[in-house]
Amino acid sequence: MSATTQSSIINLTKTIVGAGLLAIPFGFKAQGIFLGVSLIFLAGLASSYGLYIISKVSKKLETGQETSCFALCAITYPKLTLLFDFSIFIQCFGVAISYLILVGDLVPSLFDDYITRTQAIVLSLIIIGPLISFKKLDSLKFGSLIGLTAIAYLTLLIISHSIFDQGDNLTKGHIKYFEIGSIAEILSSFSIIIFAFTAAQNISTIINEIQDKNNLNFVILSANGIAGLLFIIVGLAGYLQFGDNLKGNIILEYDSNLISTKIGKFSLTLMVILSYPLMFHPARISLNNMIFWIESEFITKLDVEDETTGLISHLRVVPFSNKRFNILTILLAGLTYTLAISVKSFELVLALVGATGSTLICFILPGLFGYKLFDTKFSQKISLLLTIWGVSVMITSVFAILYF
Repeated sequence: MSATTQSSIINLTKTIVGAGLLAIPFGFKAQGIFLGVSLIFLAGLASSYGLYIISKVSKKLETGQETSCFALCAITYPKLTLLFDFSIFIQCFGVAISYLILVGDLVPSLFDDYITRTQAIVLSLIIIGPLISFKKLDSLKFGSLIGLTAIAYLTLLIISHSIFDQGDNLTKGHIKYFEIGSIAEILSSFSIIIFAFTAAQNISTIINEIQDKNNLNFVILSANGIAGLLFIIVGLAGYLQFGDNLKGNIILEYDSNLISTKIGKFSLTLMVILSYPLMFHPARISLNNMIFWIESEFITKLDVEDETTGLISHLRVVPFSNKRFNILTILLAGLTYTLAISVKSFELVLALVGATGSTLICFILPGLFGYKLFDTKFSQKISLLLTIWGVSVMITSVFAILYF
């Protein structure tokens, strides 16, 4: 069964909008309103173009061949196939673990610490278990819709506090409209906005499953447009209320005894739980691609004629048997849950993974595909520009993480 345009928009929007939404106001604290909004537009434009490139160059694949990073690498940079799939895998794997860690941090406070952090993470399997058992991304549309409902509540909560709490000047700090913070502050919060639009890990699956492929551009623009609007609204509402006194996740700034705040924390928990399968799905596909590549190159010792021919480049779809699907599902779930329970925080590693993995799959890789597969010189140059932008973002982000 094919996915509808509406379900594709829902899944892509939910892929983009996660717990990072609540950190956008903190990004405005360093960048100021003008630069913060400008960066949202720039990041949304770069992300949209990256997704557009993948949807456009996927037409270069043989008729009936499914779109994937693996397939596109096979006809462009076959020697880098393993590296690119590993980038997608490690990015999604790391984010999935971070979601479980967030569950462990959020849930105990909702129940007055009657359950432990470990119990909270394990209990999330009640919801997550059935969702990661689906092969098709479209099967997650109802979970994504619930997640978007939770996001809508959080957005309304932040807006209402911004409007009705204005009389409380004790918590409001200086507001930068056109001013900017120090270079250290800007660099340290730079990735909050730039990586907010990360969605390339699921675009290939959406391309494969959507019923009317002529609507792909509409899906991409709609998802990024909705996400961008949410980022701007939440960023402005949160920052205008607290100004430079904002400390981080804006939900933590509200009175924890209020019923609305408790519902907000529950909505955030639900949003995080329902975001996990959207990271798990591409991680499992990329892991299967890597295993197949290793089997093909080293175990079965295939004879490849040249860089763009041979069995790998002509496969219509990478084999993914039910047996391997089940094994990888259990393996990945076991690893993510074990790490989430045993490691309470690995912010540095996760930040570095995000700075490299997100940049590769959102900007560098799509740009390289476009440069190699687009027919016109102008499109090739714009694609190369996206890759250069991605490399610049990666260097800047890694530098900021290590030195600020």
